Amino acid sequence: MTEINQKTVRLFKALGDENRFRILECLKDGEKCACVLLNKLDISQPTLSHHMKLLCDAGIVIPRKEGKWTHYSIDSVQMQAAANTLTALLQTSSDILPECSCPAVSADAGTDTNLQTILHNEGDLTMNEKTRLYVLTGFLGSGKTTILLKLLETLKGKRVGVIQNEFGKLSIDGTILKNDDIQMVEINRGSIFCSCLKLSFVQALADMSAHDFDYLFVESSGLGDPSNVEEILEAASSIAGDRYDFKGVICLVDSLNFFDQLDDLETVYRQLKHCHLAVLTKVDLIDGERLLALKAKIREINPVCRIETSAHASLDLSFLSEDLLQYQWAEKEASTNTPETKPKSLFLNFTGSIPKEKLEHFLTAIQPDVYRIKGFFQLEGLGWHQVDVAGKQIEYQPCEPKEISQIVFISKIGPALIKKIFSAWEEQVGLEMQLKN
Repeated sequence: MTEINQKTVRLFKALGDENRFRILECLKDGEKCACVLLNKLDISQPTLSHHMKLLCDAGIVIPRKEGKWTHYSIDSVQMQAAANTLTALLQTSSDILPECSCPAVSADAGTDTNLQTILHNEGDLTMNEKTRLYVLTGFLGSGKTTILLKLLETLKGKRVGVIQNEFGKLSIDGTILKNDDIQMVEINRGSIFCSCLKLSFVQALADMSAHDFDYLFVESSGLGDPSNVEEILEAASSIAGDRYDFKGVICLVDSLNFFDQLDDLETVYRQLKHCHLAVLTKVDLIDGERLLALKAKIREINPVCRIETSAHASLDLSFLSEDLLQYQWAEKEASTNTPETKPKSLFLNFTGSIPKEKLEHFLTAIQPDVYRIKGFFQLEGLGWHQVDVAGKQIEYQPCEPKEISQIVFISKIGPALIKKIFSAWEEQVGLEMQLKN
């Protein structure tokens, strides 16, 4: 891209936001102090700083420091240049644009239809040879695997890769995602942002770059703190070259359990702080008042990220055609994931079947002492089911038969959970099982 084109891209990116248009409206009648803009626009200082940086980098706003405050004014020369550029583009397009024979698309067409049109028009992405890379974060049980499955279905026909990170030894989500059309690498027993697995993650990124994917999705562990993701991508680039077009971090937020999770772990705060798109999942299970409170809390943590909602696992996927990095907020920092802070994980093996009621009583007894429970279990008279416990919710979903029943536990109370599991199992089930690290 030429220097002129780069300037043009920065210019129109800066103009492509409602808040920045409001700022320019305030500045059109003369220079304003930042304190005036804060009062007039009713936004926070960090939000104003983010938007002013983009406007100043594009050259259309000029900053002037005076004491502790910065004063801003419009650069009329650059604004005129923007107008001239747009005029030239319109004139050129009217000269060369052929008569369109394509059927009209209704303005109220569904999001998925419009997205499929965008993806179809991209062809095989030959205009952009780099692999588009997205990182999915979100605490345990927020719905990352469900949303990823929807993404994979939407992108059917594209060359797609997945790096799937499980905190426990068993790959429960990896089993759900397995598909002959998808190239997948699994990294288990910890967080890919921790020093214990960071090198494995870098190597996986380097190895996957050789596949010439259109898209690569990284589903991190629910306990993953992505504060250092840029550092990891830089390390992968030094090994494999500039093969990835990093499109952003998408954080899924469990609408039902978020406030409890935020009180429990710094990880939940960090996931939001370092995301570009926050998706509130399970909003069909909450009321409007709680939804407003959730959005307000997200804005306290990350003033600029895009916020979307998801009900019944549906999601507006138009972000695939957007540059999410325009919502960058936090600078990279050291991850809180370390070998010392790594929670204990255990898994239970069981041969045979038990009534659903007995399993549910057992899971309910353990639930207060764990961050997450998930696995596959054979229920008496009901067959094989995927079992998922997040917060106080226990969900069952029919699944393909497995060799044995297996459940993974991620402990809140360290090794003390071992005694709790044995005691609850003996009391509620009373059959032989194996518990392993």
